[in-house]
Amino acid sequence: MRENKNDEESLESSRTVANITHHSIMYAPKCLVIVSRQDYIDTFRNCLGIIYTVWVENLGVPLETLVGNLVGCVLVPPPGGPQVRFSIGAGDRQALQPPAAPPMPVTHTSVHMLLRLLGIHNSVTLWCAVMSEHKVLLVSLAGARLSAVCRALAALMFPFRYAHVYIPLLPAGLAEVLATPTPFLIGVHSSLKEEVSELLDVIIADLDTGSLHIPPSVNIPRPEGKLLSSLQDSLALVLQPELRSADSAFAPPPPVQSLPQMLDKEIRAVFMRTLAKLLQGYRHCLTIIRIHPSPVLTFHKAGFLGARGLSQCPFAVRLLDSMFFNGLVAERGPPWRPTDIWDDLVLNLPEQLRLESLNSDLELSHIQELAMQLHYNENPNPQIFQQRILRPPEGAESRIHQPPLPTLCAARVQQVIDERAATNNLEKLQAIRLPAPRIIPPAAPPTGAVELTQLLLTNSARRLEVLRSCIAAIFECRYADARKSFPAVLRALRAPNARTALVNDLASRLPTNKHILHHHQFDLIVRYINFCFSLLRSQGLISC
Repeated sequence: MRENKNDEESLESSRTVANITHHSIMYAPKCLVIVSRQDYIDTFRNCLGIIYTVWVENLGVPLETLVGNLVGCVLVPPPGGPQVRFSIGAGDRQALQPPAAPPMPVTHTSVHMLLRLLGIHNSVTLWCAVMSEHKVLLVSLAGARLSAVCRALAALMFPFRYAHVYIPLLPAGLAEVLATPTPFLIGVHSSLKEEVSELLDVIIADLDTGSLHIPPSVNIPRPEGKLLSSLQDSLALVLQPELRSADSAFAPPPPVQSLPQMLDKEIRAVFMRTLAKLLQGYRHCLTIIRIHPSPVLTFHKAGFLGARGLSQCPFAVRLLDSMFFNGLVAERGPPWRPTDIWDDLVLNLPEQLRLESLNSDLELSHIQELAMQLHYNENPNPQIFQQRILRPPEGAESRIHQPPLPTLCAARVQQVIDERAATNNLEKLQAIRLPAPRIIPPAAPPTGAVELTQLLLTNSARRLEVLRSCIAAIFECRYADARKSFPAVLRALRAPNARTALVNDLASRLPTNKHILHHHQFDLIVRYINFCFSLLRSQGLISC
């Protein structure tokens, strides 16, 4: 009893110490969280690490001061603004660099991580699934991977914006959200892998094993023909530049591999060029209706698909019917607005493709030029700033005696915020000039874009096709079909090339001067020939 009493007295005496607690006292886990609309993940992580270090190491700086400086002292400039250097009051030095253009996503190395974890084939398949509004679920043991890959997939959609359910890390208690009928892009911890495996219409990507599970009932449309092969070949060229000279008898030294930050931008450049090839000439199909108080933009989907020969391409049809494309038309449809990298790419891509057809080595240089623009957008300030971030010593989290986390005083935090707000200089932020709007050129028409696998039929080609089909129906004794197309054939015969095609087709089917025709065959063919003679006679090309 005496020993127990002494233990209780020592325990009570230890509780009176403000900074150190007894190792037998257990506390509920605490989590420090920053909630913000700003997209500066690394800066938030550094600030949380500084707050944790000050608390664990008992550096003597009140936590209210750190939180107040973080909330009230740091002025985040808008995109295109200058670099902001600040400190939250713990002897740290940090810098905040906004991107150069507002709509451009910031990825750092997340896109490179996506390709490194899943490979080219699975990454392209997953991108097609997101672009075609399928349900995509990411699984990993690391929450950082889930957040980075979700960010990468959303960035690879540029200039589109993901418009459905987007949850980089879904809590286990909200797993029923996966049963929603709407498309989503969600990440879950691997501990829920068994539960999510029963979903019948969800595409599951395991980031730890690099596997991709596609249910049998799900059909993912992909770009057809050379567009898909060009995308995969360009990705292989960027990630494995030694492929060009791998089979050379005297192979040159292997090229220097780009840094992960630049590889990230080169991969993004490949996907941007693919979307620009697919949508080349889309501005020619935009119509502005000005009878309303505000202009209304409409897009002629059928005209665009017909002009590009994409009517039978499920990927293109699905993309134009998506919510993403409606947002693109509303955001980038107006002809008078600020421009960015995408508008310049759409304008210059036809000439780049023409040069690449003459010299294939220019493809990689064009990709790298676009990657440099993306890199400059994330790092517009060339000056290198050496940051100083406080970190706890190794093994600090395993100490037996840990100081208790104090309850923050809201009044003290508000006082610090008010003091910093009174000294902030808002004139610099107000003096930032946004990009000036300008007229958006329509660029090349839809017919002058990338070469497609399907035949692009012009009006004259369609008329010749109708003529040949009608002649084939006559000689195959399908008179009903021939009579249905009779008026269209008469209109087509007004063109000289159609009359030449009629003569050539009849000559190939009637090789000799003596040929027996059925009554209906003779009637239709003679009517076509008489129409041609009457047309030539009316034009004065022949005499009676």
